[in-house]
Amino acid sequence: MRTMLTLAIVLLAATFTSCEKSNDAATSSDVPSAGWRLGTTNYSTAFAMRNAGQPNSIGFFSALPNTNGFSGVAVIFNNTTGIAAGTYKVVVKTSQSLLLADEIMVSTGTNYSQSTGRYEKDYVTALTETVNATVTISGGKARIVVPTINMVSLPITTSSVTAPFAGTLIEP
Repeated sequence: MRTMLTLAIVLLAATFTSCEKSNDAATSSDVPSAGWRLGTTNYSTAFAMRNAGQPNSIGFFSALPNTNGFSGVAVIFNNTTGIAAGTYKVVVKTSQSLLLADEIMVSTGTNYSQSTGRYEKDYVTALTETVNATVTISGGKARIVVPTINMVSLPITTSSVTAPFAGTLIEP
């Protein structure tokens, strides 16, 4: 999907930049039991798709991607190991091919517009953040738990917004 590919490319570009944290830094370690939270807004997964813009990735969407206003999360695994159960460090790299076997990338976008083909706001994991996400596979479906981590809005500038993100992303 072009949107997820765009989101992944933006995530990669963010690696070469830096940001300043705002006062919206993560203050809670609560992780939603299903879906995700960005800032103070909670989202539920209505649709998930593997290889969403990148091989060995899973896109989670708050509505079917043929509507306006949906939000989404992309989880990208490395090309060698692929989508597998385990504990993964959430990182930002310049390329999916640079991900180690124990690393994943996470990015999110909010309020998708069909007319522009873009999310209103894209976020990537803040460069200074490190957490471990847990992936389990049951019945061929992934369950990814990402503890609270700061995400920064794109493009990254001194006025970028930093918001806490946490989620339990479950393939329906």
